[in-house]
Amino acid sequence: MREDWHPALAASFPEHEWALSDRLEDFAHHIPDADILLITNRACTKELGEILRTRASALKWIHFLTAGMDNAIAMGLPTHVAISHAAGVKAASVAEHALALLLALRRRLPDILLDQRQHLWRREDISAAMGSLAGTTACIVGLGHVGREIARKLRAFDAVPIAVSRAGVAGDGVAAVYSRIRLHEALGLADAVIIATSADGSRQALIDGPALAAMKPGAVLVNVARGSLVDEGALIDALVSGRLAGAGLDVQQTEPLPPSSQLWDLPQMTVSPHSAGAGASGYQEHRALFAANLERFLGDRPLLNSWPG
Repeated sequence: MREDWHPALAASFPEHEWALSDRLEDFAHHIPDADILLITNRACTKELGEILRTRASALKWIHFLTAGMDNAIAMGLPTHVAISHAAGVKAASVAEHALALLLALRRRLPDILLDQRQHLWRREDISAAMGSLAGTTACIVGLGHVGREIARKLRAFDAVPIAVSRAGVAGDGVAAVYSRIRLHEALGLADAVIIATSADGSRQALIDGPALAAMKPGAVLVNVARGSLVDEGALIDALVSGRLAGAGLDVQQTEPLPPSSQLWDLPQMTVSPHSAGAGASGYQEHRALFAANLERFLGDRPLLNSWPG
């Protein structure tokens, strides 16, 4: 239930009494006396949710040390507490990973690495299939912390970022912003689509068969958000038919990705193990956000990154 740096976080605020729980039994023992709960989305299970709803009588605030909250929402959250999350803490790392996947696809790295393992030299074929980000249109689905950081990095490659946002408000360094109801229109304009939005609990994938069909032929798809947002069966069909040129998935519908999944072996496919936020602990950012919210909580002021926002 805790990351390696959670003890350091507790040590940073010695004026408060802390209990660190690794097991459900410990959690059940400590939660009745807790005013504040720090937890990750990964720790949220049906069993933990039941304990939380029935035993956390003194709880006033839950702070998630993750940006995602889909597991937490699914398990059920108590309605009498304030809730905040860590959106933006690892935005830079996730955006870097999104660009790495996108560049790998545009520069044909999956094909190059396969040729390397087979000792093949296919300069003409590989060169003819390569593309550049310069002058291309990239549609970012989701304009939160990660989406805005992706847009900033795309501009450094002379790409033209557009976005699909629930709010549908222009700005944030993108050339145009489309509302969700205009999703297919935006997808049809893009050479690359990057999914960076949160999952809303819907069983219907946002990027389903019709959405993939709306994408420009030869476009590529990158997902660094949630696996549930993409219909993998429809994506496989689009890749096998050649309608899409490739995909990079850091998240999948089932994790770990089953060995039997076709996604492992498709050409121009890059699968990474839900690791976009890795590379930096984010401890200092987590500490700063928690410190700011702790001050707001004690002062009875609105929390940063409150949920629902």
